[in-house]
Amino acid sequence: MEVTTERHGDVLVANVIGRIDPKGAGALQTAITAALQDGDRAVLLDFEQLSYIGNVGVRALRIIARVLRDRGAGMAICSPQGVVAAVFSGSGVDSLISVYPTRAAALEVLND
Repeated sequence: MEVTTERHGDVLVANVIGRIDPKGAGALQTAITAALQDGDRAVLLDFEQLSYIGNVGVRALRIIARVLRDRGAGMAICSPQGVVAAVFSGSGVDSLISVYPTRAAALEVLND
């Protein structure tokens, strides 16, 4: 798994590529924590190039969302494809974390 980050105003965007398996889940948490700055209002995880997420990855997303909430920041996911989108629906992640079909749609809401 590879994570690159960029900023859009006070929104940290993390592009996640590959698979979030047990090893990748820890790496994702570490990458987000390392990139997060005090002024960030939200984190957007762009999953357009994510091909797999397992139960450990879903748990990691819930942990990241909780940490961000405690800091007063929000979290959203955009562009999940195929199996990843199905996992979100089946696991209930989409009821806890806002999921948007595109990055543009997510940033429009997060930057309001």
